Amino acid sequence: MVESMKLLDYLSAKAGCMYLSDLHQANNFLAVHHALRELPPDTFSVKEWNDAVRYITGEQHDFFSSDEAEKYLAEYVMK
Repeated sequence: MVESMKLLDYLSAKAGCMYLSDLHQANNFLAVHHALRELPPDTFSVKEWNDAVRYITGEQHDFFSSDEAEKYLAEYVMK
């Protein structure tokens, strides 16, 4: 099932967000963090990870690997 989803859609569903835009609300960050912990970074492309980082954080980053992007996002949502 994960293979047919986009990363942001996956995170939104796993975090229990009603809307995709709920992903960038701080009150959902703990749930996003738990969703990230269950997901091997290489399940999605580095482009999708960079897009997710940009969407959730509002910051532009160009990571070179899915692992880097996932680590950054996991740390960001736990601030």
